[in-house]
Amino acid sequence: MKKTILLLALGSFFLTGCPKHEIIPAPVPHVELHSEFLGTINGTSVELTQNVSGYFLEALKTKVILNSPTPSYAIYSAEMKSAESLVSIKINLGSVYFDAGVSQDPSLDVWNSFINANATPTDPAYTVGGMDGFEVVYRDGTGAIWTSDATGTDVKFTNIVQESDATGDYSKFLCTFNCTVFRTVGPNTYSLPITDAQFTAYFKR
Repeated sequence: MKKTILLLALGSFFLTGCPKHEIIPAPVPHVELHSEFLGTINGTSVELTQNVSGYFLEALKTKVILNSPTPSYAIYSAEMKSAESLVSIKINLGSVYFDAGVSQDPSLDVWNSFINANATPTDPAYTVGGMDGFEVVYRDGTGAIWTSDATGTDVKFTNIVQESDATGDYSKFLCTFNCTVFRTVGPNTYSLPITDAQFTAYFKR
């Protein structure tokens, strides 16, 4: 009888004393996104920082869809802007070609290859709207729009890192550039130099 009671007690101990194994789900990827612009515009230091004075980065793409087999293309932009201020800075870079009959966007491999191949846009360094190159668009405190052209445009993308999460695919980078932006009013064209620009930003596929 004592042996029976002992065996029952031991069995009860093992049944109640063994902890259940907790299944821990795999961590969900989360891309940390930071944006900031530092530079000198027409001799004045300008700093636009994420979450300061309402500034945030808007990453967009403009797609032109053509009938296959004619390749469609996409132009990517990153704009530092705020609802509290008219001042903004935007860069455009394009074009990434893809077959719209196969997918709605360039594949991740094609997109990554394009970003890395254009780390130093030189051929051409500039095109209107970033169609086949690089463009800077600056909006001043009055809301006037100034755009760059091929005159003295010098640009380089470094620290390129591609990351993805549930919200999409991102290419993070530091874009450094010097350029002149222009604005035409009637018969007159005005210019502003942008120097020592450092734009920590990202494109979204």
